[in-house]
Amino acid sequence: MKTLYLLRHAKSDWSDPAVTDHDRPLNRRGKRARTTVADHIKGWHVDLLLCSTARRARETAKPVAASLGCRVQYEEALYAAVPGGLQEVVHMLPDRFASVMLVGHNPSLEEFTTMLCGQSPDYPTAALATIDLPTETWDQVSPGCGTLAAFVTAKQLEAAN
Repeated sequence: MKTLYLLRHAKSDWSDPAVTDHDRPLNRRGKRARTTVADHIKGWHVDLLLCSTARRARETAKPVAASLGCRVQYEEALYAAVPGGLQEVVHMLPDRFASVMLVGHNPSLEEFTTMLCGQSPDYPTAALATIDLPTETWDQVSPGCGTLAAFVTAKQLEAAN
């Protein structure tokens, strides 16, 4: 059994139109949301965090990875990915890893969740999905093989506290 966590980056700052999409930082709300998510997952076992190279994704991942205490790898393929591209990234994961978190973007995360689970909730910024995959190896991950075991947003977590 493998577990895949899909985390959409937190809210980004659009105040400077000169900043490229790839280089947009988080805004104040996004910084708060990433901390909320990091507090929520503290103590979870995740073997590897794969993160888009976009600045807003890297800034989201930093406290999350610190909370998890896991290794982080930046993956260009997660930026502007399509579901098939995300599947290719997953297929390349070492089988010694039982659980992996991807920090990426929409609409690819919603579409990938739909591909794996048959349906997907809407992914607002800082949303986190847990997908159970009844496979022994990552290269066995295929359309329809997953179960959406949990889904939470930073807004829900903040309301609960």
